[in-house]
Amino acid sequence: MVRKKKNYLYVDGYNIINSWPNLIKIKKHSLEDARYKLVEDMAEFSSLSAEKVIVVFDAYKEKGIREKYEKRANVTIVYTKAYQTADSFIEKEIHRLARRENVRVATGDNQIQQLALERGAIRITANELRAELEAKRKTIRRAKKSDHITNKKAFPLSQEVLDKLDKIGKKIE
Repeated sequence: MVRKKKNYLYVDGYNIINSWPNLIKIKKHSLEDARYKLVEDMAEFSSLSAEKVIVVFDAYKEKGIREKYEKRANVTIVYTKAYQTADSFIEKEIHRLARRENVRVATGDNQIQQLALERGAIRITANELRAELEAKRKTIRRAKKSDHITNKKAFPLSQEVLDKLDKIGKKIE
């Protein structure tokens, strides 16, 4: 029996925060809030894509820090150990997994992108990740709207009631 490959997405946390306009704006006030928003977005992405998402933040300049893992929603958050960059952590993971599993890496760092390609992983830029997330959100919105229309037709209502519901729906939008 053939084993199905798992799908992983490694996200260079600070690289993405410094690339997405909404996160840059949040970061100006609070880096912690920007990290939280990125993880929240990646949890949504993971649930829509069926990929295991790992967001990596480096503690490169922090002394005495140990590697730390957290699980929030369906996202694994990694804080690297002291003097280890997110790039080197992701590089190690690519080397460990890319030949056996489906691995994607989201970063703007050219060196990691090149390494990902060489090791058999797929690289995506910060902008491509944002575009994928937005496309998945639009698909869900369309599906919800389609479900609403289908459900509305499934129940026999008078035209008068349907017109009133449409007016209410337009006011809500």
